[in-house]
This record gives sequence, structure tokens and C-alpha cells, in this order.
Amino acid sequence: MKFMQVYAVVDSEYRVLWVGGEWDEFALNGGANSATSNAVLSTSVMSHIAGSETRAETARMVDAVLKHKRTLRLEYRCDSPSVARKFQMTIQPMKDDRALMVHDLRDAWHFSPPLNRWHYDPAARDVKCSFCGDVRLDGEAEWTSCDDIGDRHPTHVNYEVCSTCVVSIDRAVEEVLLGTDVTAALDEDKLPR
Repeated sequence: MKFMQVYAVVDSEYRVLWVGGEWDEFALNGGANSATSNAVLSTSVMSHIAGSETRAETARMVDAVLKHKRTLRLEYRCDSPSVARKFQMTIQPMKDDRALMVHDLRDAWHFSPPLNRWHYDPAARDVKCSFCGDVRLDGEAEWTSCDDIGDRHPTHVNYEVCSTCVVSIDRAVEEVLLGTDVTAALDEDKLPR
């Protein structure tokens, strides 16, 4: 597994001010040619996130960090059809109502056989969780792990946030609100620039 880190600085309006790490490599490897660094700078990070629930949860996390000046951490999945990837997202407050969003690759393994290639379609009836990658097929009540779905993985998905991931996000935000995270409230003068 190759170490990978992707990061972005966003402001209180979610505008991308700066990106770094392997941003372009990750975008190009995922087929997102329109999401390279030059294309995303000065745009809203929300315009690059699929699914209204995913955008709302991301905004909630960034807003909590900016308001309370505490760091938030959340593990999530960002898979490709051939590789399962576990990341840790860290959202850290900065000066001037900015936040640093860091995505660290923690683990990766190959799907065998690979999953069907999927595409975002807001009208799709099959849904995929944006944070764990689980899938809920049309007409089914339960979510199926992407590790177990195999060739039943749909080719068109809408993105939502499953109830398990909502609970994880709730806990991460609560730690920021209550100051129970290992990172204490920071003095504005000590925040990274």
C-alpha cells in the first residue's frame, strides 16, 4: 500500500482556497479529470460532493470545527471498483475562519473479483453510503457491505448517508461541541495559518 495524503483548505463558505498532497494523482486515478487542483480552486467544495445528505453532513462537520476551534476526526471509505480504501479525515481549524481538511489513506485491499464500475445518478433507486460505501438496493431495507455485494453492485447509484455513519458523524461532531476530543480548544493566535 502506497502512503497517500490529500488535503484542502476551505473557508467558511466552503470555497477551496488551496489543495495539496496527492490531490491530482488521486483525482486522475479515479477518473475525475475535472477535479484536478486547477479546476477546483476557488470553487465550493460542496459542488464536488455527490448527494445532498453527504453535502449536509460535510457542512455540519466543517461548521462545528470553525465555530468551536477544535479538530474533528472521522474514518470513512472511498473505494474504487478494484480497490477498497479506508481513510481518516481530519478537519482542523485555522485562522481567519478557515479549515484544513486532511484525508490520510490508512488501509487498502483489492476486491476480488472487482466490483461493477458505478456512476453517480441522482435519479438512481439504488443508493450507496458516501462514508462507508455500503449499498442499499432498490426495494431492500437493509444495507449490504461493499465487501460482500460482489457482482450485485449497481452500476448507477445515488449517494446517501446510512444510519450507522450518521451516528459516527454525530459522535465526531459531539466531541467537537463538548471539547471531549484529544485536541483542546485552541487559542486563535495558535491556529495554523
